[in-house]
Amino acid sequence: MAAIINAAYNAYRHIFYDLRDTRSDDWFLMNSVWAPLSIIAFYLYFVLSVGPRLMKNRPPMKLDTVIKIYNITQVILCIYITERSLTLGWARKYRWFCEPVDYSNTLDAYLVMKAVYSYLLVKLFDLLDTVFFVLRKKDKQVSFLHVYHHAGIFFGTWIIMKFLPGGHGTFLGTINSIVHVVMYTYYFVTNTWPEHKNNIWWKKYVTQLQMAQFLLVALHAAPVLFIKNCNYPRTIAGLMAFQYSFMFLLFWDFYKKAYRKKTE
Repeated sequence: MAAIINAAYNAYRHIFYDLRDTRSDDWFLMNSVWAPLSIIAFYLYFVLSVGPRLMKNRPPMKLDTVIKIYNITQVILCIYITERSLTLGWARKYRWFCEPVDYSNTLDAYLVMKAVYSYLLVKLFDLLDTVFFVLRKKDKQVSFLHVYHHAGIFFGTWIIMKFLPGGHGTFLGTINSIVHVVMYTYYFVTNTWPEHKNNIWWKKYVTQLQMAQFLLVALHAAPVLFIKNCNYPRTIAGLMAFQYSFMFLLFWDFYKKAYRKKTE
């Protein structure tokens, strides 16, 4: 047993200390893997346990103004991330089929790293989606798909930021930010003008757009697995291809249940 514990500890030290990108060690959340894991643990505890118990005998909270501010802030932040990712990489110099990470101390590498870090902070901000659902007693919205997606993408982005802050994997942040500009614009419109909630095609096509992003990210990650001498980790590319194929299937299942029955 002692040998197993020692091996596990050595593996932990090797991964999270020897292999890490040290340039971000002094940044908020980036000095230890226990920081994001603690946030995720608290998030899960609140939205799955303490939050519902806290609201059980209370009326739903009125958060319309807060949510309007939250949605428009998300639109602004996602536009910023989209501009940064296109200007610094995907619209200027990144190669679409294999783009390694620049670990140098050049200005370009630093700006890319800052953009990835900004995206990480936005994914932390995203966790408020579920908190609002709990406080408004929208229990059906706190599904496995919703919670898994939010917790998973936050931790996945932390991993990318800690080990691969740039390169091929940043395509996810680009396409996700574009989708979120559309999604949070939709949320802002329907929260500000509730009569538009009856336009079911709005939500339907937002869901289709979300599904398309997962498929695109999975397809974009796949070539790294087959290109020789691509200086980007195949393990990470494979995990991304698997993860976002899985996300596509989860959203596809949700889409069938939410919309196909309504049109039959």
